[in-house]
Amino acid sequence: MWFNSMMPFLTTRAADSLFAVAQCGEISKTIKRMAEAPRLADMWTFDRQVYALMAASMDVSQCMAAYHAIASVPWSKAYERYSATLAGTKEEDANDFGWRKAFKAWSAIANEELISTQRSKDFLAAQRELLRATLDLRTRHQEMTDSAGKLFGVPNQRDFDELTRQITELRRELRASLRAQRDAPERAGGVDTQPGGE
Repeated sequence: MWFNSMMPFLTTRAADSLFAVAQCGEISKTIKRMAEAPRLADMWTFDRQVYALMAASMDVSQCMAAYHAIASVPWSKAYERYSATLAGTKEEDANDFGWRKAFKAWSAIANEELISTQRSKDFLAAQRELLRATLDLRTRHQEMTDSAGKLFGVPNQRDFDELTRQITELRRELRASLRAQRDAPERAGGVDTQPGGE
């Protein structure tokens, strides 16, 4: 019953994903053309960054839809194979075919199909494109954040990273200085050179 109820859902998802890929592609191309247009004196950099962010976001949606379309294939194949296994079960064996055996058969079939798909060139290509699109989106987000921070005088991530680096270096120098002061009497032959020492 569970498989019969899930298959229409999975099939619809795959069809929707392919439809989304087709639609997002055209819109994404239009926005990319706007972002990559010649730079005009009256067009702010911020506007261009907004267009680039929108295009990157649509690229992620498109790559995600393509990835889902490929990732849903093994589930339908596993369902078909599992249904064929159940149909091929004899009546005598069906009485002994409890939920544990049913789940074991299903997991074995599903694992085979998933591993086969995850090693395929199509899956790896879709995964690679999704990763690239996500990293590009993150870069566009960072550019927007930096521009907004500069506009409003708010420190950005690079400023915090630089501050963290400086604090870390100061801590190292302080520890090294304290260690040198502590070890100085031992190197001087055991004579305490600290104020108040004997």
